[in-house]
Amino acid sequence: MSLIQSTCTKCGCSPCCCARSCCQTSGLKVIENSATSCCEPAGSSTCCETVEVKSDSAKKSILTLIGLIFAFALGDYILPSILEGKINENFLFFITHSFGLIGLLGAITTTAVFARSFIDADKVRDHMGKINTIKGHGIAAGIGVATPFCSCSAVPVFTGFVRSGVPVSQAISFLVASPLVNEIAVVMLATWSGWVIAGSYAAAGFAIAVVAGIALKKYAKPELTAILPARTLLGMVDQSGAKIKPSFAARINASVSEAKETISKTWVYVLIGVGAGAAIHGWVPTSAIEKLNSYGPVIGVLVAVLIGMPLYSGIATVIPVISALADKGMPMGTLLAFAMAVTGLSLPEAMLLRSVMKPKLLAIYFATVAVGIIVVGIGFNLVVG
Repeated sequence: MSLIQSTCTKCGCSPCCCARSCCQTSGLKVIENSATSCCEPAGSSTCCETVEVKSDSAKKSILTLIGLIFAFALGDYILPSILEGKINENFLFFITHSFGLIGLLGAITTTAVFARSFIDADKVRDHMGKINTIKGHGIAAGIGVATPFCSCSAVPVFTGFVRSGVPVSQAISFLVASPLVNEIAVVMLATWSGWVIAGSYAAAGFAIAVVAGIALKKYAKPELTAILPARTLLGMVDQSGAKIKPSFAARINASVSEAKETISKTWVYVLIGVGAGAAIHGWVPTSAIEKLNSYGPVIGVLVAVLIGMPLYSGIATVIPVISALADKGMPMGTLLAFAMAVTGLSLPEAMLLRSVMKPKLLAIYFATVAVGIIVVGIGFNLVVG
């Protein structure tokens, strides 16, 4: 029995045969028990065309996924160990992060779509939407804390969450928490300033992530993102028209196909973002930060955030710098606000997010997180002194 996969050109879904939700939301009527068409506009010709799923192509898809994983490993682990100290540091950053992020984007998209083929995205969305607002965003932020990506590496994961049916606002809570609260950095901060400060920093980062997601719930709609919805694989039928479960080949082929399409639409933004990151990698304007003390506990925080936002660095890299400046009497809140701005609101991250967020949502996102960081920084200055 050969498998038939139908692609509905009018519904906009691929495949959509017997996927009632696609036909109904498009104003099309459902035709039962048909292998060649399951939905058509009233009084018009059928809208589905049939293509045969070839299981042999699954091998190519699996090799493609392995290649994407290897590209990530090459960029994040292999090339840095081989080339460190042998070529220009900024050029090395560009090469390694380009390979790493594109590989990560493709691998995460493939994995998310493959997992999505077993799950109804509408049900996931409905379930997450029914969870108490604070609890749902707290779970998303908690996942971010447990996966300490840098601000750029967190973007592909954010995309994968949205594709899998997670509400955009909850995915944003993950996007904020992942680079902001890094376990290694918290331990480093604790060894320098004690667990009270380190714990307060972690709690503040978590709170910013949750509050930012909740605050953006009204604006964080799928239509304000450039993320394509995950395609359904529920439209597999046999020659008699009876619906059956998709084969492994169908699942992996569709997953890799969507990953390729995602990469084709975002690789330019990835290279631009990584290029901007490479140009300013590791650069921290220490002399400018040292002057922040003269601005006071409030204006100093505002200036610190403005200085930190264009930069790009991990929190673990920034902590030694703010540690040295703290020894010179710099206010704690001002330094932590600078560290948060560098790690949570970088220029390269903005370039990458532009590929998945429309300008309105991107601007609101940056403004909301920046305000949260400023409030935390001023609060630290007033409480800690």
